[in-house]
Amino acid sequence: RHFMADGSQPITIVGAGLVGALLATVLARRGYRVTVYERYGDIRAIPSSGRSINLVATARGLRALTLLPDDVRARLLELGVRVTGRVIHAGGEPIFQRYGKDDSEFNYSISRYELNKFLISEAEAAGATLRFGHRLLGVELEGEYPVLTFAAPHEASGQRGVLDSALHAEDNTGAEREVVVRCGGPVVAADGGGSAVRQALSSAGACAVHSSLLDSGYKEMSFPRAAAEAGGMTRHGLHIWPRGSHMLMGLANLDGTFTGTIYMLNQAGDATLADDASAGASFDHVEAQGVASAAAFLEAHYATALPLLGGVEAAARQLAENPRGILGTVRARQWAVGGKAVLVGDAAHAIVPFFGQGMNCGFEDVHELVRLLDEHAAPAVASPAGYAAAFAAFEAARKPNADAIADMALENYVEMQSSTADPQFRLCKAVENALENSPLGARFRSRYAMVCYGGAGNVTYANAQALGRVQWEIVLELAKGVSSAEEAAAQLDVAQAERLLAERLEPLQKELQVDLATVSHAA
Repeated sequence: RHFMADGSQPITIVGAGLVGALLATVLARRGYRVTVYERYGDIRAIPSSGRSINLVATARGLRALTLLPDDVRARLLELGVRVTGRVIHAGGEPIFQRYGKDDSEFNYSISRYELNKFLISEAEAAGATLRFGHRLLGVELEGEYPVLTFAAPHEASGQRGVLDSALHAEDNTGAEREVVVRCGGPVVAADGGGSAVRQALSSAGACAVHSSLLDSGYKEMSFPRAAAEAGGMTRHGLHIWPRGSHMLMGLANLDGTFTGTIYMLNQAGDATLADDASAGASFDHVEAQGVASAAAFLEAHYATALPLLGGVEAAARQLAENPRGILGTVRARQWAVGGKAVLVGDAAHAIVPFFGQGMNCGFEDVHELVRLLDEHAAPAVASPAGYAAAFAAFEAARKPNADAIADMALENYVEMQSSTADPQFRLCKAVENALENSPLGARFRSRYAMVCYGGAGNVTYANAQALGRVQWEIVLELAKGVSSAEEAAAQLDVAQAERLLAERLEPLQKELQVDLATVSHAA
């Protein structure tokens, strides 16, 4: 066993992913002494490969970057490509569906790998200590602050940051040693959807957890630069090939390539979304005969995407051989254990990626947690009671919103797979955009805008969910008087819209204390 004294540092973070690295950066800059323990090796020394999904960074999540210096925020945003809407490939010419009112409202497509490397380096530069290769074995909660037990490599090579002084060391004979860390402050669990901290808390009876997996999985599919450019693949859009029970997506990278992701049932018949055009489609079926069966599937369903993917052989090899990822939702019912520990990001609320809000919700967690630590447990006055107050307030504020975005992300899965190809749905989206751009725009913002952009006027995920249901009913009513998506702006009945907003939407806005005029793309 190898004992380490953490008494000189007030906060320990488990997990050096996006949320953990951002939180470490912000807290270290605020004067906390932060140590981050990460299960895996330093991502900066590992080539990108596998099951990474490109991230969509939206204004809601990017507001957390206001906690960083302007130059750091600017350099981070340089990692992204602006995306202004969906490009739907449903047969015929691609159809563009704008996200916001106009091109001034956009998201960023960012490589998870590049963003994680950037944030880890910023955390290190801010003064945080980073320890890689530390796999959590257990959490003891009996004392004032937790005691963590890790399995770690014998050698410290590859570790970055300042080592703590050892109180006692006894080498084990295996490839790993056991490291016991007596924390001098609280533990923040930012170790993702499979959080080992959360599992340890659950085993100790301190946290109940509900998790559910989708019947679908995903694989990464790369669009080479030359093929994407030759095919005129627009960089400002999220490209979607909706096919009922499966779909292909592509988001631009800085180097001109696109990171694609194909989503599909794992086994045929294990869900109810299959339609006639895609019945029987599953990863098991596609992988059954390797590249040959993958090629046949792609030619049948994604013929228009094949030139962009570099041809059928290259695409089929990716589909047959790339690893399969899982999709699921995790809801922790308790996030805080007094002033000892708190869950953040996916450790508290892992969600499926179909609203592009997983990272953004985690970053908003960081923004709120830091605000509450400033209020209750700033570095100069931090105490167990102060941490407990901050963590309790954090859970109360964030859990209802995390539950709401989890539900909406699942709903958006159906929308992206099927609805985006439906002419009636496209008509309704056009009516929605026309209403946002009408003189009533300050009184109506789409659910998408509320979710992705947020706003100071209490535009939370939970309120966006509640208002969104009423707003879509209004859009459906207004769409009855519009002949086509192309004529939505000209044929929108503004007088009827004003009456419906006053009768159905504004009473709920008043009840929820939401000011839609504050919905803003500005981070």
